Amino acid sequence: MSRGIRIYDLAVVGAGPAGAHLASRAAKAGCKVLLLDHKAPWEKPCGGGITHKAWSRYAILNHPDLPRHGVMCSLQLSPSNNFFVVDQGHPLYTVDRIDLSRVMLEQSIRDGAQHIPSAVDRVELWDSRVRLFTDNGRYAADFVVGADGVHSTVRKSFLGPLSKDRVIYSVTRLYEGGPPDPTMIKVTPFPGYCWSFARADSLSVGVGTFERGRDVKGALAGFVREFFPGRKPLGPARGALLPYMSSIGSYTEKRTGDSWALVGDAAGFCDTLTGEGIVYAMWSADLFADAFLKGMPGHYERAWRKAFGMHLITGSLAAKYVYTPARMDLFFSALTACESFRKPMMDYVWELPSYHALFGRFLAAFPRGYMQWRSFRSSGATLKPEQLGPFGHMADMVDFEFRPGRTASTFGNADS
Repeated sequence: MSRGIRIYDLAVVGAGPAGAHLASRAAKAGCKVLLLDHKAPWEKPCGGGITHKAWSRYAILNHPDLPRHGVMCSLQLSPSNNFFVVDQGHPLYTVDRIDLSRVMLEQSIRDGAQHIPSAVDRVELWDSRVRLFTDNGRYAADFVVGADGVHSTVRKSFLGPLSKDRVIYSVTRLYEGGPPDPTMIKVTPFPGYCWSFARADSLSVGVGTFERGRDVKGALAGFVREFFPGRKPLGPARGALLPYMSSIGSYTEKRTGDSWALVGDAAGFCDTLTGEGIVYAMWSADLFADAFLKGMPGHYERAWRKAFGMHLITGSLAAKYVYTPARMDLFFSALTACESFRKPMMDYVWELPSYHALFGRFLAAFPRGYMQWRSFRSSGATLKPEQLGPFGHMADMVDFEFRPGRTASTFGNADS
């Protein structure tokens, strides 16, 4: 072995939520941890949403130096502007990702990780260890973890790049605004959705799609014209890729090897139905840390699948078939008209109950939900304005009549 290269117990590539959290866990446990990231802290082009299952699990997401804006409800719209209102019973917080990146990076350094702001060009096996080549020299470690996103260098070195059919194409732009702008998601006529999240002093608007070749920039501009006309942009539109499990093969794919592992976006962990990624980044880092610190990193494979893997794969497969205009009109109207169906659906999306328990809840809800749907149809299939709740001021922008098969609104219909 070459002399003059310090050997670390663990090298973590990428200092986002997954990498910074893993570095903190391992360093606090006494490991010599190298954290490599040439960008951190940085602003990631995304909504920046933090759900209850994230902030209730990780104290750092409630850090006093992390500015947050919280809302209790969000408005969900189908392509034809049928709606339902999501009330989790807990606040949904939005943050600037540069603030979150800064807070988590600083915490990992306080916990003992060594942060080196270098870009990793290549990772290779080196006897029983790994060697990392950067723009600032070489480093070595007993184990390396890729927390470096969709374009992960660690992933490419051991598995190859994430295939094009396993990414969501998105574009995000910040606009003037902030509270009390509404938190919204609108399903696009093509498989995907637009969103708006009010941050502390701005409005984050974006669009993502599972299909290549769609005019996502046109969809974003149309969404802004429809709901936020005249808003001044605070910078250019920025593109990003989000991972998702597009097939059973992407679920069964290994995320660990003899001297490497993947967490967060690099592992393909993102909720296709909601776009949520922060909680799965930190959760996967936690599960790997538990296995690594016990000297059994391979146990991470079973742990992430048991914890959230089935939820991610079923959600992504469902999205492929649910995200069509006709199905979304029916789905959103049913969730608004049938309270019995809405509760187990929200539990599935936000609380991750066991599938055995969830199936039981849907079976128990079916008779009453079916009667609620029949009553809705027999009374004219018309939703009530009061069902908009806190979004009542947007009544002229939604549709109160359920008419299956109608033409969707034109925003974002264009293909590139």
